[in-house]
Amino acid sequence: MTLTPSRIYEKFHEQRLIVACQGTDPLITRLSPIEEAQPGDLVFIEHAKYLDRVRSQKPAAVVTTQDIAAELADTPDLAILIAPNVRLAMAILKQTYADRDVRDSEWPRIHPSAVIHESVAIADDVLVGPGVVIGKDVTLGAGVVLMPNVVIEKGASIGAETVLHPGCVVGYECVIGAGVILKAGCVIGSEGFGFAQDEHRRNYRIPHTGRVIIEDRVVIGANTNIDRGTYGATIVRSGAVIDAMCHLGHNVEIGEDSILCAHTGLSGSTKFGKRVIASGQTGSLDHVTVADDVVLLHRAGLNNSIKAPGMYAGGPVQPLQQYLKNMAVMPKLHDLWTRLRKLEKKLAELTGSGE
Repeated sequence: MTLTPSRIYEKFHEQRLIVACQGTDPLITRLSPIEEAQPGDLVFIEHAKYLDRVRSQKPAAVVTTQDIAAELADTPDLAILIAPNVRLAMAILKQTYADRDVRDSEWPRIHPSAVIHESVAIADDVLVGPGVVIGKDVTLGAGVVLMPNVVIEKGASIGAETVLHPGCVVGYECVIGAGVILKAGCVIGSEGFGFAQDEHRRNYRIPHTGRVIIEDRVVIGANTNIDRGTYGATIVRSGAVIDAMCHLGHNVEIGEDSILCAHTGLSGSTKFGKRVIASGQTGSLDHVTVADDVVLLHRAGLNNSIKAPGMYAGGPVQPLQQYLKNMAVMPKLHDLWTRLRKLEKKLAELTGSGE
């Protein structure tokens, strides 16, 4: 890496990711966490507790807030880049200068072991790894990267610059947008869980003939499974982020810029609004609707819809402050029960009513 703070400022100041550049203009050789910082490194800090580390470990440059920049102004040989949002700056700078290059492959551009239907057009900048299978009438946008053992079934569409990591499966006629990342082992468009029973409780499979639509800029974690619609579509809207090992049932809809953390499981036809955050192991019954800007915490269990923004927790889910009060009482339940029984016995003695 051959980079200077002034070049970073020039590239990002117009979008106000970096709003000022102060101090020296040294060569940056690495982006580093503050805990491992060495001379030549660029680090990101947004808490004053790291000031001593900056002074003692002497990185070349720091991205930080206006207030912390003032504390570091007299530090010799230190370049200071000021960011209104340090964490966002870290994300964009790492993407720009220190991300994995998914196009740097050890294989031929189209590996000879790939099986590609004759109907599929492969643009000159598309990479197809070993063992990839691409079915009839699949559409691949420019710059797509298909890592080893990806399977794309017939009629599916993959948008420009989308990356499918090893072992991903995209089911027939599903639509994946542009700039999407599917991490290893994702299954998009598997048949949903739908069965009918007769009078003997024998199970009869209900075919799911819809599809999955993943809009642009979505990131889906490893081994996540998204079922196709029974009819219609299961939809993940643009900018959503889904962690590893999540499951979305048939006809679920996830709103724009929502975040689903690991082990979240949503039953069929659940609909999340925009910017919903679901912490780990969130679950829902079917046909539940969640409003925009809801945050779900502490293994939230949704058995009813949530109509107002806010923070909710627990199962059955309840407003966060109510949940915290109830949780504070839980460790005292046995003591409260014992005291209640004593009071009941005392009352019975005083009234002569017995139990």
